Amino acid sequence: MTPEFLRRYYILRVISNPKVYGIEKNGYVPLEDLQNALDQLRVNNIDDPLYDKLNQFSQKTIKRDLEKIKSYFQTIILHKRNYGYFLEGYEMTDGLKEVYEKTELYLLHHHAHSWKDHVTTARSSLSAYIDLVPLIQAIELQVLVEITYHGWYDDNGFETITGFFQPLHIKEINKAWYLIAHNDKYGIYAFCLDDRIKSLNITNHQVKNPISFNPKQYFKNAIGILKTDIKAEWIYIQVANHHFKYLESNPLHHSQEIVKRPKAAETESLDYKNANIWGEIRIYIEPNYEFLMEILKYNLWVKVVSPAHVKSYVKKHLEYMINYY
Repeated sequence: MTPEFLRRYYILRVISNPKVYGIEKNGYVPLEDLQNALDQLRVNNIDDPLYDKLNQFSQKTIKRDLEKIKSYFQTIILHKRNYGYFLEGYEMTDGLKEVYEKTELYLLHHHAHSWKDHVTTARSSLSAYIDLVPLIQAIELQVLVEITYHGWYDDNGFETITGFFQPLHIKEINKAWYLIAHNDKYGIYAFCLDDRIKSLNITNHQVKNPISFNPKQYFKNAIGILKTDIKAEWIYIQVANHHFKYLESNPLHHSQEIVKRPKAAETESLDYKNANIWGEIRIYIEPNYEFLMEILKYNLWVKVVSPAHVKSYVKKHLEYMINYY
């Protein structure tokens, strides 16, 4: 991340949500107020070179930044004389949300030491011997990585995999980091970047016949990291009212659709026998092991209602669990 990118990021942040920065001018942000907000951010991070250019906010510089914001963030910032900058019909697109999330995560890691008393993050299983930055560069440059990987039972029956792979993508899911890589023998394989990695070396050898990889398409019907041969289908899930709002804000999957809302959206007590507290959603995914784990995570607040074979799959595992006790 460059200081210029951060300045443009904060210009967009301030103009899109001015009240957070103490600007209440009916949605408008005058140049002086924008400059003051950027100046305060610079003062708050005075010893950090990443924030060096936040106070480079002449009208000419900001005009140039607005063009860059339009190009990179796909967002048009307008200006009304005597009022200031504003966003008309502002909508948080998936692409913009992704940029926001990744930038905020970067800043959290960047400030990890100074913010440690204010922010607690979940511990991940990322091996201390893995450096993600060179791996990302290997993906960009399309150079081979040499991997020795000793799988666990759920991976490949304890098989040890050794070979040269084209690194394709890095994905973080459920506190774990995965390298998606490819070679002719194993095809596309997900390596968990934890203690299963026995060695990982980035070579200087270019991939001879690189394959293209689209993570959104590849994981389109997956709920996590597993890509199986199970056919994707619509799965209908009933959700209790108090948890319906949560899943509406934090969908199980990008395909999630609301089938019906609970008739009783808010109740002081939870009677799971009351049909009126149940809403219904549907998701289009492969009903594999990761789907099962996700459903079980939500306890008695959700229930799979169809298809029948998926409902039976969940029920069978619950019966196994009951027998433990």
